[in-house]
Amino acid sequence: MKVVTSVVNNINFIEIQYNTLKKYLKADYEFIVFNDAKDFPDYSNYNNINIKKDIELICKKLNIKCINIPNHNHINNNSSAIRTADSMNYILKYQIENPDIYLLLDSDMFLIDYLDINKYINHDCCVVLQSRNNNNINYIWNGLYYFNMNSLNIEELNWNLVPYCDVGGNSQKWLNKQMGNNKFPLTDDLRWKNKENYNTENIYFIKHLWSCSWDINELPINLKNNKNLIDFLNNDPRNKDGKYFCEIYDDCFLHYRAGGNWMEQGFKLHNDLSLKLKDILID
Repeated sequence: MKVVTSVVNNINFIEIQYNTLKKYLKADYEFIVFNDAKDFPDYSNYNNINIKKDIELICKKLNIKCINIPNHNHINNNSSAIRTADSMNYILKYQIENPDIYLLLDSDMFLIDYLDINKYINHDCCVVLQSRNNNNINYIWNGLYYFNMNSLNIEELNWNLVPYCDVGGNSQKWLNKQMGNNKFPLTDDLRWKNKENYNTENIYFIKHLWSCSWDINELPINLKNNKNLIDFLNNDPRNKDGKYFCEIYDDCFLHYRAGGNWMEQGFKLHNDLSLKLKDILID
């Protein structure tokens, strides 16, 4: 199995992922970093043109395979969504050319409890469902997925944008084929109807608590005693109206969210928060 991530600006995230995977993923895997940092001044790298090199160096230090994503497609494009789609398609091409079982994590997605990989292995893919236009449009989120490239029919899949959708919107047709005659679940049902089984033979749907919609009362029971994590969540300055900005996926992944600086919140905020996470999540 290969665990892959695409990093744009924060070497702290690489260290956190590297260490939390070692702690919580009990499986044989290879960790691969796709280096998507820009080597020209940009909001995503806080105008630090050396960050691409910094990512290479931290990967070398940790003995992590590092694959550089070319910058030429990004130079004249200021859309973070289109850039992300291009990079995801670059990774997809690598996956097709190197078939294996893949777990892809967003650059700021971290294991915070043990992942039972066996519940994923029984499916061709495990995805986070995104719905738009009153649930008439269904596609997959690009920040967390499990693909078995040895059994999955990957034809027609790409991560391009389409109207009404963000990155991955163009996966609608592909996802419809994977579903066959099965009916798509509602994202709300995936979140709250825990006793219902909405998975199919091909697809495992990953439930999640989305940003600014949940608080301590909905924290998964397996995390209730994680005092350091709870302290981080409670004191995150990005919280809104008492709701947490971070997200939880499948009861064991923490998504810091917006780590690519697409909200343009600045270096200091993300550096300070990622260092706190590093202290909390790395023993």
